[in-house]
Amino acid sequence: MKKVNRTLAVWTSIGLVGSAWAAPFSLFAAESAAGSNGNNTALYGAVRQYGFSGTGGVANSGPGLPATALNDPVGLAFRNGKLYIGNRHGNTLGLGSVQSADWNGTVLSNVTTVATQTQSSEQGFHGIGFAPNGDLFATTVNDGTIRYRNSGSGYVKIGKTTSGAVRDAWISPDGKKLFETTTGSVIRVTDLTAGGFGSFADFNVAGASAMHQMAWANGALFVTSFNTSRVFRVTLDSGFVPTGSSEVANVAGAIGVAFSPDGNEMFVSRHSVGGISRLSWNGSSWADSGLIQTGTSMGYLQTVPEPASILAVGAGLAVALRRRRPR
Repeated sequence: MKKVNRTLAVWTSIGLVGSAWAAPFSLFAAESAAGSNGNNTALYGAVRQYGFSGTGGVANSGPGLPATALNDPVGLAFRNGKLYIGNRHGNTLGLGSVQSADWNGTVLSNVTTVATQTQSSEQGFHGIGFAPNGDLFATTVNDGTIRYRNSGSGYVKIGKTTSGAVRDAWISPDGKKLFETTTGSVIRVTDLTAGGFGSFADFNVAGASAMHQMAWANGALFVTSFNTSRVFRVTLDSGFVPTGSSEVANVAGAIGVAFSPDGNEMFVSRHSVGGISRLSWNGSSWADSGLIQTGTSMGYLQTVPEPASILAVGAGLAVALRRRRPR
């Protein structure tokens, strides 16, 4: 019992009791005006940045990225120290692009266009995602998902799905399946080959309509339903095949979804009505725990743990353990 109490005291001293994740993390959120903006750059949105000391912490605004550096952002993804932004280019120019920005744990910098598409049928990008091998997938407003591969000197288009109007792309952790949200209630699941696409199967999320962003958390896939203002949880088997779905939250204008690193807090961005809802896990369900006021319509979300803070927590734990080591 003394050993248990000593361990509890150690974890309490560095703030790891009551929350599985006490280290800071950041939430990035794309502003996204409803409807088509055409080439009216004055209506393009920015990427907002919020910092948290830990799950349930106060949302502290950071610099983010200004609208003038972007091209109508919607989708967000993070990989290898860079935040990637999927741009609509207004939905009407027959354009789409992906930009990247370096992240040093405090600010974003060096905004660079890494992929673009000018074919008229592939108007506008929405959600973006990465496969484990680094392939980039960008969903288009009307014409499937484009697959890009880093050639060493830039991303090159190597293929595209035929799934029509899609809104987000998620790739299973084993790199074998591509999930696409459609504008209805169907998630299309396509087998991935080394350089292309295999067969697909459609999974219906009962009660959903105009699905958008997906996020993997707590061993399940979560997806927003804009038309019904809902968030659904989709269960997958060991091969990442969908097996069922259930409604877990009701959020007005639900369009983007992301989770704190420990999975105990869910963020849901609100399209048209504005704001980012916060929901906490109470052990049996997701409960409303506040709203980040944005004053503008929002797009997709991405959370990023702070690398420096992770190291600091590890160092703090080591120090605390040394100080309490039996003599």
